[in-house]
Amino acid sequence: MNRYREIDKNAWPRRAVFEYYRTFQNQLFNITLEVNAEPAYRMAKRTGRSFFLSMLYPLLRAVNAVPALRQRILDGERVVEFEHTAALTPILGADDTFTMALTEYADRFDAFLRQAEPAVAAAKRGEFDPAVRRRPDYFCASCVPWYGFSSLTQAALRLDQSIVILAWGKMNRSFTIPVALQLNHALADGRHVGLFLEALEKEIGSMAAYER
Repeated sequence: MNRYREIDKNAWPRRAVFEYYRTFQNQLFNITLEVNAEPAYRMAKRTGRSFFLSMLYPLLRAVNAVPALRQRILDGERVVEFEHTAALTPILGADDTFTMALTEYADRFDAFLRQAEPAVAAAKRGEFDPAVRRRPDYFCASCVPWYGFSSLTQAALRLDQSIVILAWGKMNRSFTIPVALQLNHALADGRHVGLFLEALEKEIGSMAAYER
């Protein structure tokens, strides 16, 4: 598990908002964004790298760029902020069933690939340690490459869960992909979605550098 700091709610500017939304039975909200994926797509095509991992990496970086998306609610009321979060993603196997793969945060794409590619290969073989799900320092990231969507509501294990749930869909002819987020309103709101989008567009744009 990554390092974290516990937030002192007595000095936390968001405390009143947090306590308000914690009274809601359903604290989750879903939003779908349109993102230009062309730089990542062209880099993957020119280098022969996986387009899936070429999108997962900027998504991982963008989630980690927004502190609110690294925050989790533990033991009911404690709020912690992780230094980094990993991405837990379902991988389709030959029998049309999914196995999860955990990909850790990395500062560079090549370092990300060194640990992500073996994790994906293991998942394709049906190998996964279920103990990973006990970690709170990850977000879920699903790719649905068979179709696009204009909106998407994610499944929820609990209506007060604080793990970020993310999905992205098929790229259209304009190189646009839909990216859906599910967030806990006690921790995040529309401003944080905007910061995520800004970071994601920047990270995708920088993928062209990895063509060399």
